[in-house]
Amino acid sequence: MPEFAVTSQHLQEALSVVEIEARERVFDPLGTVPDLPFGHLNTAWQDFLVQCEEGAEFRRFAADWDAGWCRERREGYVEMVDGQPGRFFMTLCRTLPEE
Repeated sequence: MPEFAVTSQHLQEALSVVEIEARERVFDPLGTVPDLPFGHLNTAWQDFLVQCEEGAEFRRFAADWDAGWCRERREGYVEMVDGQPGRFFMTLCRTLPEE
């Protein structure tokens, strides 16, 4: 079974880090989730950014993936390297209903 990778067919709009962080800011009126981009996953997001090249371009991605035992919807953000998808930060992984 091949490992999941973002391909050019999965790419959506280009976004800056500022735009991504504004979209992914978590507002929890009860205050149980930190008021940060990606909430509790903010540290993982910061670690991802540290690994990316300075001034990197990012794109949103969405893919339906056959995991072998089930089909999944995977979404997130991917660093573009020389016009090709590189490392990615997944924000959603949901099992799709069987057809």
